[in-house]
Amino acid sequence: MTCRPLLPAAALVLLLPGCVSQPTAKPPPEPFVFRSLNLRQQDKDGAPAWELSSPEARYDINRRVAQARQPRGVIYLRGKPRYRIAARSGTVIGDGQAVQLEGDVSITLLDNNPVRITGDQVRWLPSQNLMLIDRRPVATDRKSRLKARTARFLVADDRIELRGNATLEQWEGQGGRKPQVGQGPAPFTISTAAVDWKPNNGALTAPAGVTGERSLRQATGAGAGGTKASADQTLTASGLNGNLRQGFVDLLAPVRLVDRVQPGWLKAERTRWAINDQTLTSEQPFSGKINKLAAQGARLQINLAQATVLVPQACALQQPGESLTAERCLWHWTTGRFDATGSVVLRRQAYKQITRANSLQGQIGNDGTAIFTSPGARVFSAFTLPKGQQPSGQRRTAAPPIAF
Repeated sequence: MTCRPLLPAAALVLLLPGCVSQPTAKPPPEPFVFRSLNLRQQDKDGAPAWELSSPEARYDINRRVAQARQPRGVIYLRGKPRYRIAARSGTVIGDGQAVQLEGDVSITLLDNNPVRITGDQVRWLPSQNLMLIDRRPVATDRKSRLKARTARFLVADDRIELRGNATLEQWEGQGGRKPQVGQGPAPFTISTAAVDWKPNNGALTAPAGVTGERSLRQATGAGAGGTKASADQTLTASGLNGNLRQGFVDLLAPVRLVDRVQPGWLKAERTRWAINDQTLTSEQPFSGKINKLAAQGARLQINLAQATVLVPQACALQQPGESLTAERCLWHWTTGRFDATGSVVLRRQAYKQITRANSLQGQIGNDGTAIFTSPGARVFSAFTLPKGQQPSGQRRTAAPPIAF
């Protein structure tokens, strides 16, 4: 293109834009595509700290961001592999200052008793040894599952902080078989606002109030073929601490257990839940009530698998018109049967009757009270007849032993 030189200067200025070629905008640089991505980081002592690899990655050199497909990694502790990492996709910022993992993220403890932590999205900050799981965090071992709304995994401290409706679910093995974690509704669950758990150590802590539910049966739920557990027993406690690897959880006082099938409740102090044995044990005095029968004792042991409540010391039962004391009591809550043994004393208000025996049995009737008997054994009873019912003109003698 040419320009006329005789035009006025003002016109020349106006025409200059049309006489000069327009610069073309440069297209953005294409991201580098690597056949593989391998990142490794060492700690201050030169030992491996972590590594991350991917079969394919796209790298934006201006933003220093890498998009990785199917990233896999290992986190080391004191130079030894401790956790294995996997996800469907990942974003690496800089040289690994931050890593965003997405899609079926799993963090697996490399141990004989493996623990698997999963989530939909994890923000990993390697320099801080911190992982933030803000979408469906779940931690699972061979018998238990912990889940919450969000979680913080402090890798160096071996601690997962689960927050927001944190729930511990426990499965029981049947017939000597291993429990199938995640298969169907959990028979036993404990819920609280916050839980701290150490996957490698096993320590478990919940400082706030907890609520537990245990299901003895399953009810058909909504949906095709779906089932949901029906809570038959509930418990509450002020908090808990324990160790899932060692197989126990201590429920902090006051502990209250409510049975909806056989209407009743138990109130106890600090109570230990032995997960493997499926027992609840308290070494301190407790009180409770089953229908119209009130119970007290110096110690308490509940066998969840056998559906029994054992009072191994200083058993005391009371119902309208009767009271019983014994060294030991055993209650089968599914049948409503009682067994009292050791220096048993049964007192009835009627005629001030006192019955002594080595053992007595009781059965809760339809009216909610217990009827005590001693089949096949001898008992000794003494009672006082009201005035006017004693035989006249005869000397009253001690009542003979009465065999039930």
